[in-house]
Amino acid sequence: MSRIEKKQEMTQAIVNTAKQLFEEHGIENVSMHAIAKELNIGQGTLYRRFSNKGELCFAMLESDFLRLHQKIMTYMNDNKEATSYDKGVFIIRALVSLISSHSSWLEVMLTHIDGNLVNNNQVPNSPPPPIVIVQELIQPIFEQVDTDVDTFFWSTTIAAVLNPLLIRQLTVSGYTEDDIVDGLATIFLAPLL
Repeated sequence: MSRIEKKQEMTQAIVNTAKQLFEEHGIENVSMHAIAKELNIGQGTLYRRFSNKGELCFAMLESDFLRLHQKIMTYMNDNKEATSYDKGVFIIRALVSLISSHSSWLEVMLTHIDGNLVNNNQVPNSPPPPIVIVQELIQPIFEQVDTDVDTFFWSTTIAAVLNPLLIRQLTVSGYTEDDIVDGLATIFLAPLL
């Protein structure tokens, strides 16, 4: 096995172990030290790959984000005649579902990754903040609408609202995922009709 393959294998072992420990004990109860100890590796080995739990959570969610992106792109290609409103609702629904299912991991990502540092390239190897990822998925919807809407402003605002803390607060307050999607669509998409 080559050195690169060994590194990739170790990285995957770290991700798998962290995921298992987070699911068993809760993300807030698992330290980076505990992950290294479970794998019987030095903390330096762990920190060379992931400088904090936010980066580790991003790695765990990366495949889910890729699947979500593919699902959205497939929907867009298969539903070219759908209205911008329907496309927007589809994206919001998919994002709310993902956020709801991984809210604790996303909250850790938000607390460990400073968007200003990432955007200024001061934090090497950090993933883009989740708001940027979401904004980039949503902006093309607004670009298809024949209005004078500032597409960057609207897509960034929706991305900011799709915050795991807000989604969790609404859920705890009794709102279903459908209620949340309907409310967001009413606020952000209906004015574009």
